[in-house]
Amino acid sequence: MKKLILAAMLCICLIAGTLYATAGGDYPLLQDGDLIFQTSTSNQSGAIMFATGSAFSHMGIIKNDHGVITVIEAAAKVKETPLKAWVNRGLLKRVAIYRDQRITPEMAQRLLAYARTLYGKPYDLFFSFNNDAIYCSELPYLAYKAVGIEIGKVEKISELNMDNMLVRKLVQSRWERDSECTERGFDFDQCYRYILNQSLVTPVSIANDPNLKMIYSNYPL
Repeated sequence: MKKLILAAMLCICLIAGTLYATAGGDYPLLQDGDLIFQTSTSNQSGAIMFATGSAFSHMGIIKNDHGVITVIEAAAKVKETPLKAWVNRGLLKRVAIYRDQRITPEMAQRLLAYARTLYGKPYDLFFSFNNDAIYCSELPYLAYKAVGIEIGKVEKISELNMDNMLVRKLVQSRWERDSECTERGFDFDQCYRYILNQSLVTPVSIANDPNLKMIYSNYPL
């Protein structure tokens, strides 16, 4: 219940916050491997916010190619998106950017190289580590893991605030396309229980990682 109230308050703050923070764009020097967060305007964003109690419903990895900044993201597929286009797509153009001080330039190149091996993979509608698709926070989690660094917190989906209408409606709209459920011949209730037992890493758990430092945000305080 507390997470539900928090998520609702975050929605209100995002809208009211236009009085206190600008859309921004005056970023510090961004480095390869920095992590950027936003509030997505996608159909699933509300469910993610209520489930996690956070305004961060989408994220990606910064790539700085001699001053040309792109965001490597898992959207419809894993791809690069120009920073400006990525920011403009989010709610009120809010972004927060974090940096892991443990990432050396050499490590950053290796994690970006790993991320490139995932280009073209479809978006994971089921937020699972057990398939060939990739969801937004899974992408940086795997890329960092490829260079020996764990970020975020892997937790059971059941640990999130799943007991709300938005989340259940999202699962109901997708469960029949979940190959892990259909291969087992599950009905909806069986599939829902199976999904709750899966593990995932959320954007907010990565943002809350103590090794990450916020270097920019235009979210209201």
